[in-house]
Amino acid sequence: MDLLHLWLFLHIAVIFTAITVGYGVTLLLRVAYMSGQVGIMRGVGYAAGKVGPAVPVLFIVGGIFGLLTALSSGVDLLAPWLLIAYVLFVVAMLIGLFENAATGRKLGPLLMAADVAQPIPPAVRELFDSPRARYLLYLDILIPFVIVFDMVVKPFS
Repeated sequence: MDLLHLWLFLHIAVIFTAITVGYGVTLLLRVAYMSGQVGIMRGVGYAAGKVGPAVPVLFIVGGIFGLLTALSSGVDLLAPWLLIAYVLFVVAMLIGLFENAATGRKLGPLLMAADVAQPIPPAVRELFDSPRARYLLYLDILIPFVIVFDMVVKPFS
């Protein structure tokens, strides 16, 4: 295997892992929330708190492998499709670091303070049901699809 294919494999494998872990946590938290049970949310929240710190590391490492792939292939680093990918990557990272991580930091203490015999508290419901939370969820889901489209189709190139 030549270096280009090694970098490409590592880029794809690490980004897939990052998406699986990061988006898997989001999906499982949403499913736990839909149960209406604080205890279930606590369990998933505990697991999310353990794997959550790995998510930005995986994305950064995957991004570095992507950059190494581009450098090894001789592609123009300012090609339109790569510029689109850079912007989407930064937007996704900012959402993760400033929105999703902040929600996680709020969610943990709220769940620990909640009575497992009671319904999910309003403060937790607000984290999941507010228009802002829904908008960010949709954006979070859309970005990987747009990135894959960009990587496959290479628009404007």
